[in-house]
Amino acid sequence: MRYLLQLIRRIVGTAQLQNLLMQVQQQTARPDSPPPASPAAQPPLPMLSGTREEVRQLVARSYLRGEGLEIGAFASPLALPEGARVRYLDKYSADDIGKPFTISGLSLADFGVDIAAIVVPDIVDNGETLAKVGDYSQDFVVANHVLEHFEDPLKGFKNMLRVLKHGGFLYLSLPEMRHSFDRTRIPTPFEHLLQDYEQGPEWSRAMAYQEFAQIFASHGMDKGLFPRAHGPGLESFVQGQAAELEKADFSIHFHAWTMDGMQEMFLATKQHFGLAFETRLMAQNEDEVIFIFQKTVPQVASAAA
Repeated sequence: MRYLLQLIRRIVGTAQLQNLLMQVQQQTARPDSPPPASPAAQPPLPMLSGTREEVRQLVARSYLRGEGLEIGAFASPLALPEGARVRYLDKYSADDIGKPFTISGLSLADFGVDIAAIVVPDIVDNGETLAKVGDYSQDFVVANHVLEHFEDPLKGFKNMLRVLKHGGFLYLSLPEMRHSFDRTRIPTPFEHLLQDYEQGPEWSRAMAYQEFAQIFASHGMDKGLFPRAHGPGLESFVQGQAAELEKADFSIHFHAWTMDGMQEMFLATKQHFGLAFETRLMAQNEDEVIFIFQKTVPQVASAAA
């Protein structure tokens, strides 16, 4: 899990990343005295290298300005540059966070969560809908390892863009499934996401919990958290875990993607819905991939002569 990963390695930029960095240098150079409320003008971004958290902070310093929102920070809020102001949004209230939590006999500490680091949200709301956040109200939005927890990621992504001002930035990271416990799963295709969006995610919910329960049981047994089981006993245990996780509305990874799959998903989403945004950065950062999207002014079709 991401809370347990302590890898340190150099981040190697790809050719596509280098092209994107050149575009950033050309398009987002800051004037000497930029107005503090305008996040659209940014400094050139140096070569990405360092630890996982250092890279996150470097990207944040290069793009995030003004007042924004972080969705689902939980126990890992993003370190923001000086002067940036953020409100935290989560579906769990302070009262929810304070309650003892167990699932399948395990506590949050068993999942690697530092209880003392959990952020009390300023806004209690559904991160998919952002119903309490106004349109065009945010200079930036941060969503680290959030989208894969949404049952309807397309709705969530569209609403993140909805609340951004024109020129605002969405800092979004996702776990690369080949570097996480999701490595044995089948990547979620865009057609699945579109069906979740158009028909509602109920059709795939039980299937998602069943798939996650298999991983959950396997990892739990490997770590000695659950007794070993085989054959019919294992099948019965997985079925029981899936039912308990779903009943508790446990926030699982409903979806998983490779880095290539993420690019394809965002491009297909942009084309299908006609969304106005540009990808300013894409970079693999150890077990995750960081994206920076900038909301743009949509083009208005000219009237027929």
